[in-house]
Amino acid sequence: MRTLINFEESVLYYLKNDSAVNLQELIEKNPPFVETTIPSNVDLSLEKAGVLPALFHGTNILELEKWELSEFWYKLRFCAKKGKKTSLVFEGVDTVAEYYLNGQKIGESKNMFIPHSFDVTDILREENELYVCLRSPVLWAMDKEYDTGSWNLSYNAESVYLRKAPHTYGWDICPRNVNGGIFRPVYLEEREDVAIDDVYMHTLSIDHNGAHIRLSYDITASPTLFHNANFTIEGKCDGASFHGGERVVFKHGAFNITVPKTEIRFWNPKGYGEQNLYEITAKIVDFSGKVLAKKQFRFGLRLLELDWDKTGEKNKFCFLVNGVKIMVKGTNWVPLDAYHSRDNERMARALALLDESGCNMVRCWGGNVYETEEFFDFCDEHGIMIWQDFAFACNLYPCEESFYEEIRKEVPYVVKYMRKHPSLALYCGDNECDLGMYFNGYSPDAYAVTRRILPELLFRYDPFRTFLPSSPYYAHKNVRLAEDHLWGPRDNFKSPFYLNDKASFVSEIGYHGCPSVESIRKFISKEYVWPWENDEWMAHQTVPGGQWTKDWNRNKLMVEQVRELFGKVPDDLETFSIASQISQAEALKFFIENTRLKKWKKTGLMWWNLLDCWPQFSDAVVDYYFNEKLAFAYVKQSQKPLLLMLNELHSWHLKATIGNDGCNDYQGKYRILDGETGEVIVQGEFLSKANENEDITEFWCSRSQTRFFFLELEADGCRCVNHYVHLCGNLGLERYRKFMENYARFVKDGSV
Repeated sequence: MRTLINFEESVLYYLKNDSAVNLQELIEKNPPFVETTIPSNVDLSLEKAGVLPALFHGTNILELEKWELSEFWYKLRFCAKKGKKTSLVFEGVDTVAEYYLNGQKIGESKNMFIPHSFDVTDILREENELYVCLRSPVLWAMDKEYDTGSWNLSYNAESVYLRKAPHTYGWDICPRNVNGGIFRPVYLEEREDVAIDDVYMHTLSIDHNGAHIRLSYDITASPTLFHNANFTIEGKCDGASFHGGERVVFKHGAFNITVPKTEIRFWNPKGYGEQNLYEITAKIVDFSGKVLAKKQFRFGLRLLELDWDKTGEKNKFCFLVNGVKIMVKGTNWVPLDAYHSRDNERMARALALLDESGCNMVRCWGGNVYETEEFFDFCDEHGIMIWQDFAFACNLYPCEESFYEEIRKEVPYVVKYMRKHPSLALYCGDNECDLGMYFNGYSPDAYAVTRRILPELLFRYDPFRTFLPSSPYYAHKNVRLAEDHLWGPRDNFKSPFYLNDKASFVSEIGYHGCPSVESIRKFISKEYVWPWENDEWMAHQTVPGGQWTKDWNRNKLMVEQVRELFGKVPDDLETFSIASQISQAEALKFFIENTRLKKWKKTGLMWWNLLDCWPQFSDAVVDYYFNEKLAFAYVKQSQKPLLLMLNELHSWHLKATIGNDGCNDYQGKYRILDGETGEVIVQGEFLSKANENEDITEFWCSRSQTRFFFLELEADGCRCVNHYVHLCGNLGLERYRKFMENYARFVKDGSV
């Protein structure tokens, strides 16, 4: 049983560019302190107390560089009742930490990604004093020997040994903020004499007899229980049920269950059926019928596989669920906040946006922390498949046994709490590490982290799920597979790079969009709001490491994308923000629909990204303050299961295609109108088969003119609208804004 600790006193001592050897030396130094809370981050506590300026405003985030060699100590008081064998559990500590309870050192930790538990049975009192020391991660990294062939970027080379979220060292979406904190709750956990520690269930196969499930379990119990109790399992879902069990003969056991065909209720991705979840009750019951332990959880019965070619010879990368090919429409999930102690307060709104956008898959990017159960439960309930990167990104990690041991501690915990979720579709070894090796002349096949260590661990703890070694994955030095990240020149979004790419599945692609003026005024000083070429805009673009700002000015990229679309750059912030959001919105719309139009040559796209983790100029479609950019509305429209789309011009004609990404047939009427005059260009009836595209008509259009079109479907009492812009040269901003007004009326009532 776990009990959340509510601390009666919480203070944070800070030793700027200084350290204490141990608790006694800290007491002797008596450094300055501020009040804090748990969860927290030391930067935020110092900011609240006025020691640091408002970190997300102006260039203030750069002040943190002066604190990177500092040490921090939490002093925490709490009350407890002494009882059974008790552990003190920290859900998340960032990162190099030492722990002292009632004057006694109880342990250390150096992994941000997993909980840390310490037996305090003999130390715990009714009134307790807890100290947690956070050492400088920069100083910690100084003692390591780095691989000669490493291609790590200089701004985060120090990150590779320490199991700390890569983004905290600075990224193109996150500021550098290496100081840590106790960023998740702290518990006291009493251990029972008899307990069900873990249950793992997996659907092996489905045939004419039903669904065949493999179940394994681990328990805590005295050996005297063996042969004197049963382990039982019962599942219930929407009037259906199944049962199973066996005699307990050891602390670990396994058996098979067959769910009769009449009792099968499948879990399906969004748009492809119901998200049925069995309520599972597992029990240990002695022979007299007494329940000694019970565990309840949910289980989704489904077969999920990835049809892909590991050799690189075929362009094949397609997810199938319950035998049905899935057209993936998804996004990338990055840190909810640059400071993870605030993740919980942002989670619900972020998940609602994820669902509203129409995504049926989300990629948990490898530069982040691992998300909580709330995230996985939500995806289970809403049919959103999860692509889970392990927490490795854009680096060559140490090729030595001591580092492998850290991975062997981390992965079992991560896998055991994720593997029970039917939404979990794929493990991926890392983000872009193969890519870095490829461009630096290495053969990725020699990289032990993703070719040996992770596969060995997954074979032990979740052997039935697909593992992709890296994204994008290079089978060997000279061959890349069908899944790719499409960044390239980031020029005109209809350029050949985007229009003609060969990847079957795109797991990253994005385009910059300026936040609203309302949001910009919250993080840029009044005198620097406009024009854009100044230090405050530069600090929020975001680019890690000062040397990048000269070579990779992403604000300039955003400006040039506006110029590319409209032929000129507006000279006031309000107009520029609108123009940039149009540029981003049309780009993402094109990326999604270009993928759907090429179904099944293309099988999915996950755009970058949903939500900013701090105020910045970025590819996100929702800014840090939860203000939606225009792209959010366009993405939501383009990801609807039933959609009428236009292909790019060919032989003076535009071809109209209905995309049906679902499990139902549809028939109804369609219309295509001129978006400026309201003239009906073509109309008729259609029949759309489940999960297929249908070409329904084509009409003449000149390559020499920019034209706007409205597209409408009516089927089964529902109306679905879309638009298309045929581009020729520069797009006039005022003309486009007039078109947007027409489109708003068309969406509302069908008029122009």
